[in-house]
Amino acid sequence: MATAALTPTPIPPHVDPALVVDFDYTNPPGLAELGDVYRAFDVLHNGPDIVWTPHHGGHWIATRAPETKWIQETHQTFSSTEKAPPKGSMPFMPPITCDPPDHSRYRAVLNPYFAKKQIEENYTPKARAVIVELIEAMKAMPEKACEFVSTFSTVAPLMIFWDFVDLPYDRREDFLGWGRHMAGRGTRDQRGAALMATMQYLSQLLDERLEAPGDDVFTGISQWRNNPRFQSRDELVGMAQLVFFGGQDTVASQMGFAMWRLCEQPELQQRLKDDPRVVPAAVEELLRRHGLSNTVRLLRHDTERHGAFLKEGDLIMTANALSGTDDRAYPDPFRVDFDRGPVPYNSLGNGPHKCIGQHLARLELRLFLEEWAKRMPIVRFDSSRPSPRSHAGGVIGVDHLHLAWD
Repeated sequence: MATAALTPTPIPPHVDPALVVDFDYTNPPGLAELGDVYRAFDVLHNGPDIVWTPHHGGHWIATRAPETKWIQETHQTFSSTEKAPPKGSMPFMPPITCDPPDHSRYRAVLNPYFAKKQIEENYTPKARAVIVELIEAMKAMPEKACEFVSTFSTVAPLMIFWDFVDLPYDRREDFLGWGRHMAGRGTRDQRGAALMATMQYLSQLLDERLEAPGDDVFTGISQWRNNPRFQSRDELVGMAQLVFFGGQDTVASQMGFAMWRLCEQPELQQRLKDDPRVVPAAVEELLRRHGLSNTVRLLRHDTERHGAFLKEGDLIMTANALSGTDDRAYPDPFRVDFDRGPVPYNSLGNGPHKCIGQHLARLELRLFLEEWAKRMPIVRFDSSRPSPRSHAGGVIGVDHLHLAWD
């Protein structure tokens, strides 16, 4: 683990001591006891709208939904050239580590592959087939019980995504290991080793796709070197890393947390069975409830908000784990309500960095809920096994979720 994560940073003179909290976003207080990362993060809602923590080199945290939206949208003040604390932790991964106008040229390389029409027309049948196969296999288990994360929520999105980008599924253990370490679930040395292994693999892959083009996004990235605005090989590898890591854990986490909520509120499972038309609203409500990414921005100039003096060069975290459970923004925010109605949320970002994979994520969640409600009986937490547990970090997720059914 990085030294900066272990040694608290002295409070800078411009930080009001009343805004200082002892909060490590990778291991929030109470997580070990609660098991639920959202409940552990919720303690910050009891304090100021913007706080400062000495962990990970020292950084601000926006604790409320309006502040998160303001930061996500205001790139003139908050630069994306830093995405994780401490400074320098995140490798160059355009477009998410770039600001406009540079951001646009990289986004243009990726956009065609993630367009809504492209996703729905080309991947709905394949994605549905994967989900149906896995659900039917689960339903046939003689013990009528499973660990959902390892059996389904990790497997389905990866099978779908790796088909989408044409990667070999038999390398999944390598790929998953690299992804876990890059997401902060490992030591500093493991993170460094994962970064090097990923860069080497993707660098070779991009050369292969240039020589033998396909219709996948890695082929599109490989061809960027033929663009007059191409500057360096780092651009190619960085874009490839973004796609590679971005597709690994986000939808898996959303599916894991969705099933957690469906077991907490079993009436929701019956609702999905009785009224399949509610599925699109269910997808949006589950996305609202489960903000996953906790990233930072770099202050480009001094500004002030709610009594916090944010100085040029500071880092501020947009904690989506807090945004969707903001009780000022959403009545009874921890409760999933399919009838909540269309409400704005920050889970997929705002402004120029709106999640490029949002259409694929929505498709996978929709198909999952449709087919699960159609094929599975009502499931519950398996009382004979450990209670559900989640983890914190740059992208939060579910560690294990034991289910049982009759």
